[in-house]
Amino acid sequence: MLVPTLDQDLLFRPAQLGGADWSTSYERGSHTPDVEDLRRQNRALQERVEELGAFAHTVAHDLKDSLAALCGFASELKEDYNRLSAAQREECLNHVVRSAYKLNNVIDELLLLAEIRQTDVVLEPLHMASIVAEARDRLASMIETYHPEIILPAEWPLVEGHGSWVEEVWINYLSNAIKYGGQPPRVELGADRQSDGMVRFWVRDNGRGLAPDEQARLFMPFTRLETMRADGHGLGLSVVQRIVDKLGGQIGIESTPGQGSTFSFTLHGCQL
Repeated sequence: MLVPTLDQDLLFRPAQLGGADWSTSYERGSHTPDVEDLRRQNRALQERVEELGAFAHTVAHDLKDSLAALCGFASELKEDYNRLSAAQREECLNHVVRSAYKLNNVIDELLLLAEIRQTDVVLEPLHMASIVAEARDRLASMIETYHPEIILPAEWPLVEGHGSWVEEVWINYLSNAIKYGGQPPRVELGADRQSDGMVRFWVRDNGRGLAPDEQARLFMPFTRLETMRADGHGLGLSVVQRIVDKLGGQIGIESTPGQGSTFSFTLHGCQL
């Protein structure tokens, strides 16, 4: 269940950055401003401003790439339609469709990111088997293209969360494991109960693995690993981190070059 909140995140209110009067906000209060408190707020504001710049750059980059591809192939069809063979026309149309889907995915993730930042949720019991099944259905086209081996556990622990958000986490983890896995991809899913009452869910792939410096940068807000994610966009894993943080869990990665990667997230366990 979604519960609207009045705490709108600064990232989605850029127009207020220039007009906020931080110097006088404490004058209206009933106490003397604390210097350390002011410094903390100033640092937080600076971090938000920097994040906003990185966010805008990433989104513009992703949208421009997909739009340029769409326009290019559409123009080729329009200008050279009669000179293209039937196979070439079909190839152009396939590129147009894929580019349009990428644009749609970027917009969907922008809307989801806004929802995460602006909305509180009431945690509910989640039956993970059905959520994973929905995620796989949404990835049917990718699964048909890459023919991955997907290994599921016999049963899933019961946890608390918000179903549509957790489904997005699985979508991101599974699509990365399939796209960047081995040939063919082998993707194993699992879950482990932890001593602190949390449940760790994980996705293990048979890809090339990640070096320590790549792992350190992977979940940084709105960054791109160009060498390993050349045809992806930079919002996916940032959205994952925002979702899991909002649900009170943590994300993680374990990887060794040449031995694949395991991406994980935790949620609060619960009993029926």
